[in-house]
Amino acid sequence: METLAVTFQALLYAGVVFSLGSVALRLTLAPERGDVFDQRLNWQISMGAALILVSASFLLMKFQLVIAGGDLGRALSFDFLLISVQTPVGQSNLLRISGTLAILVSLILRRQWLLTLGTVALVMSFGMEGHSLSFGPRWLSSSLVLLHVAIICWWLAVIMPLATAPRSERDRYGKAFGKQAVFALPLLIAAGLILFGLFTSWEVDLSQDYQRRMVMKLIAVAVILAIAAGNKLWLSGRPAFVWSLRAEGLVAAIVLFLTANLTSTGPDM
Repeated sequence: METLAVTFQALLYAGVVFSLGSVALRLTLAPERGDVFDQRLNWQISMGAALILVSASFLLMKFQLVIAGGDLGRALSFDFLLISVQTPVGQSNLLRISGTLAILVSLILRRQWLLTLGTVALVMSFGMEGHSLSFGPRWLSSSLVLLHVAIICWWLAVIMPLATAPRSERDRYGKAFGKQAVFALPLLIAAGLILFGLFTSWEVDLSQDYQRRMVMKLIAVAVILAIAAGNKLWLSGRPAFVWSLRAEGLVAAIVLFLTANLTSTGPDM
């Protein structure tokens, strides 16, 4: 059951990257309608929404079964549903589902305010549960988590659209993204390092399973950043750029799985 939970947690993160990241890319890169790059963002938003709805529903049901002692009837009863919505786990998953539905409706009705509302709900859901509730000042850790989630989603969501777009679009949007990433990268690294310090009380102890898994994730993130730096400095505009993007996408999938495995237990207490 735990392996299944980690898998669905990873799918949830993938869905958030696709949906949230693609919405953020539309705001920062302003792709032209009809471009293949823009079409890929549309696909990612829809696919991401589907992944979020399925995985968040599964994780919410798993939580219901846990608090109901494995009894499905009790888990679905009004009393236990009421208990769930009073907990961070229940609230965060319900917020993700609601935010995702708002994003889907906004695409149909073309309502920007609804898209913004759904996106904000997705981001805020990550500040309601997990490590940010227990380590360091609540306002600081939650704010850093939200910043970290927003930037990493924006970063990872650009990989597939760039890799599959025509060369002219790939060069244009890749160059624009690279200029913006120069400013986003320091914020991402700083937020990640401060969170690591808060979650470990600023004491590195690799005898702890959590810290070992965190280091594995940091190594994978460092690999992505190294590939991204190579793309910007040497490979942009060259045929090898596509293969580099594919490698970056593979490492990104590993990062999402490592993150899901990391958050499934939390820091050693």
